[in-house]
Amino acid sequence: MTYTRLSRPRRTPDFNRGATWLASANREPGSAIERWRAGQLADIETGQLLNVVRVDGVDRGVAALKDLWQSDVPVGPVLHNRADSCIEFLVSTRAGAGWDMPYTHLIGRSTDEAQPRTVPMPAPGMHRVSGRIWLILPDGERRPTDLRDLAVALRHADARLRHGTS
Repeated sequence: MTYTRLSRPRRTPDFNRGATWLASANREPGSAIERWRAGQLADIETGQLLNVVRVDGVDRGVAALKDLWQSDVPVGPVLHNRADSCIEFLVSTRAGAGWDMPYTHLIGRSTDEAQPRTVPMPAPGMHRVSGRIWLILPDGERRPTDLRDLAVALRHADARLRHGTS
């Protein structure tokens, strides 16, 4: 199922499906589920199922999110990382090697396959944990945002922020 701003699902997200999907990014999914059941963040591996683009500055990240919605493109799960004052988009893994956008950092496949890169994430539906909360929940059906769509949205957001028209 594709999700856009204009065609959001009417039902509430299914915690188990969203948590199962997100945990499946890990080599040992059960460890993420256990941490979430204990009310903690779980380190989710990047590089296989998803990558993460960390956008410096909440204003920039929210402006990009608004641009994605206004463009009516599918938007995947999004985290607000209050502790680091950034927005984190779960994105597709393809074409991540050439990512070069200002004020962002792509967290993807590790060059050392034995040690994957991870991003701490709360369980889908969990209230704020260590300054992190989902703006758009992983629900088991929502797929990561396409990197190309996010790049366009970030360019638009930067232009609006430079001109003071966020």
